[in-house]
Amino acid sequence: MKNNLRLLLALGAGSVLLALPSGAATLTALGRVLPRSGIVDLPGISGDTIEAIHVKEGDTVAAGQSLARLSSATAATERLARAEADLAATRASTARDIEIALGRVKFAEAEAKFAQDRFERLHRARDSEFVSPDQVEQRSLDRQAAATKLDQASQDVEKARREADKAIRASEAEVTAARTQLAAAEVRAPIKARVLKIRGRVGATAGRTEILKLGDTSAMIVVAEIYEADVLKVKPGQKATISSAALPKKMTGTVAAVSSLVFRNSIESIDPNESTQGRIVEVTVEMAETSPLDRLVLLQVDVVIDL
Repeated sequence: MKNNLRLLLALGAGSVLLALPSGAATLTALGRVLPRSGIVDLPGISGDTIEAIHVKEGDTVAAGQSLARLSSATAATERLARAEADLAATRASTARDIEIALGRVKFAEAEAKFAQDRFERLHRARDSEFVSPDQVEQRSLDRQAAATKLDQASQDVEKARREADKAIRASEAEVTAARTQLAAAEVRAPIKARVLKIRGRVGATAGRTEILKLGDTSAMIVVAEIYEADVLKVKPGQKATISSAALPKKMTGTVAAVSSLVFRNSIESIDPNESTQGRIVEVTVEMAETSPLDRLVLLQVDVVIDL
């Protein structure tokens, strides 16, 4: 009877051991929610005044779209209009100068050909009693003068082209400078993104802080801070779970990248028993789902990585 009881107890203990799940190794860390593009800060020209803001928080904007305008944009627009008009006028005037110079070359070529023909006709008849050596010499001098005039006209064409190139390049540089000034006065979206925060106000001075914060929330990540002692355990491809009181459920993702830079942590735990200072490495987790993370940028979350 006792042997049977021992056997039953042993079998029961064995079945309990078999039923227990084998505990997989995990690593826990704190993280923050970010757009995959990161947060893009858009400042203005330091000291300039914000003239208009064309968007509101939550708007989705296209790459290149104007988001805000500074007061210097009006002067920059006028400068650009003048510069473009000057460039067009410079191109037209230098083209005329070159055309005139080329016309002089053609005329000089005709004169040179005429002088050469006259010289050759007289030279063939130089033995005639009607041709004097002085006439031959004069025709030779006329031919040389015409050749010199043609050479000078050709040099004038090259000079006109050099001066035209110099003038056009100077006008183009002014157009480029005006466009650069206008681009700086028009705050435009560098990427397709959502307006996360508007920091500037119409009438305020730009440059003290960014005017807008953007982020492409069509794809979200979590940046986890892993203690330096544990980071070599983390590899791309490992699964991760994030949780927070603000989220309706736990969400899953995949480790996409492990940084090579060790620095002091920026996320502090609310647990008073945990150290607030530590050396960490950032690990990027690509999230499988976007919503509702796209409305909770910079949310602090708990991250569990399956090793």
